[in-house]
Amino acid sequence: MTRRWVGSLLTVSLLLGMGSLAPRVGAETVLVQGRLSDTFPLWTIPLLLGVLGIGATIKQHRKLGGTLIAAALVSAFVSPRLTPSYRVLAFANPRPEDPFNLPGTEAEVDALLELAPDSEIYRQDAATLEQFKRQSSRHRYLHLATHGCFQQLGCCLRGQEICEDEERRETDMQPNTLLFADEDYPLADAALLGLQDTQLVALTACQTALQTNLDGDAIMGMAYIWERAGARALMATLWNVDDQATEAVTTEFYRLVIEEGLTKAEALRQAKLSQSDRHPYFWSPLVLIGDPR
Repeated sequence: MTRRWVGSLLTVSLLLGMGSLAPRVGAETVLVQGRLSDTFPLWTIPLLLGVLGIGATIKQHRKLGGTLIAAALVSAFVSPRLTPSYRVLAFANPRPEDPFNLPGTEAEVDALLELAPDSEIYRQDAATLEQFKRQSSRHRYLHLATHGCFQQLGCCLRGQEICEDEERRETDMQPNTLLFADEDYPLADAALLGLQDTQLVALTACQTALQTNLDGDAIMGMAYIWERAGARALMATLWNVDDQATEAVTTEFYRLVIEEGLTKAEALRQAKLSQSDRHPYFWSPLVLIGDPR
């Protein structure tokens, strides 16, 4: 394994071919000196590119700006790419009752199972934290189609009127947790999982890429924990999305990786392009952080 120590240098791949804006490394990487949050929050980049009048231009570029790769937190590392193995460990809809029900995620993992028949799928009552802890280090691809809560006061999933009533507010999830069938998982514990052989952790549910502080470093906090665990890349959502809205993008992403042999970055770019006739709200929240290969 080789390491490239970059200190405060933030490596961001905007995938637009804008070589004149910054030094380039390889064909896909744009290096940006300093903190993007001095200008605008890092997590807003896909929204800015997808909504503020750039959508039509993006399609003319070789790369789609909605696919954001922020590789490295304090240090970035590039590991030798392992022989592809697409046996995915997936968890979906762990609590199929209101307000936690995510029925679209079950269709999501069904499609994944068709693409990778040797995958292990846990849904509803079987999608337990115990199973996740036991199985996670044995798989190169982890797919968690469940709720994540990253609001400072916890998450209320039952309606805005309940969330705004401070006298009777009862949170459905604690801050910085992921939902499983048996219990919620404190995200900080993920750093201890031992995922050195994991190529990708995919979190395709509500707010999974948002920490409680929504500045330019927010998304990096999530990525840092999974990097500490050993995972090479993280795919997550930047804002609340309907569970069915991400199904088409994630299914096409895995098809392109598994059947076409594309890199993760290119697969996510093309998966988003396949949905680009819809409003960017539906396809732009998914981002890739880490090793783009």
